[in-house]
Amino acid sequence: FLGGRRSLDVAASIAAIKKTVADPLGRSVEEAAAAIVQVATENMVQAIEGISVNQGVDPRGAVLIGGGGAAGLNSVWIARRLGVKRLLIPEMGPTLSAAGAMMSDLAAQYRKTHYSRTDHFDRDAANGVLGELNQRGVEFLAAAGIQGQIELSVEARYPDQVWEIEVPLPMRSFETDAAVEALEAAFHATHEELFGIRDEKSHIEIVNWCATASGRIHDCADLRLHASAEAATDQATVIRRTYFAETGLMSAAVHRFSALRTDETVSGPAIIESPFTTVVLPPTSIAR
Repeated sequence: FLGGRRSLDVAASIAAIKKTVADPLGRSVEEAAAAIVQVATENMVQAIEGISVNQGVDPRGAVLIGGGGAAGLNSVWIARRLGVKRLLIPEMGPTLSAAGAMMSDLAAQYRKTHYSRTDHFDRDAANGVLGELNQRGVEFLAAAGIQGQIELSVEARYPDQVWEIEVPLPMRSFETDAAVEALEAAFHATHEELFGIRDEKSHIEIVNWCATASGRIHDCADLRLHASAEAATDQATVIRRTYFAETGLMSAAVHRFSALRTDETVSGPAIIESPFTTVVLPPTSIAR
């Protein structure tokens, strides 16, 4: 906790798990603690499957990325449960959301409702809406003092559809009928990509017009987490008695992130610690 400035009350932790989990289940404290981790792991697996397997994506061909200060605790078990062979825990993993905010572009989106149909398309009205939205994007970037880009899109649908889909505009304005046809083609392609079908005989209804202005605000070449000098120079190997559900109690080497060399290999069971996170390597896992 807090880079080691706050210590865990081990006795109180054991007592809490014993009273509320171990004794009611007739298990040892170690078994109960491992079961808590297993339940947390399964909850995360179900959440990941909801956005992968349930969407037709096989996670076994992906690399799992662990973000957040607690990601290292059970990420290996999550990967194994999903059938994922490779797990990446970035050095910025403990503060991944904050780092993402620093590295992300500053953006603003402007939207205007203007109903249009491609079979009775008013090019002048559409160009007026796009010009207004584009100007608002230009003013945003100027006020922010950044260089950037403005992307235009529409929210459109086939007639009588309940929901619109967002389609990037392949043009900045509509000068000819060919531009309107290009918009229809872009909609058909996007609709087929999302739903597997397209209806090229149908016209398109545009409900909303959008402009997204975005630009980089930070030069984030180095956002690494730097531990204290004391932690960086402490390379003594520590052995800790550790419990794994698959093997029971066994000895595990404790390594420091700051002491590991590039491409150094660590075999489980092991624990890799920094002031920001702890990564658990169960038996038969290998880290580099």
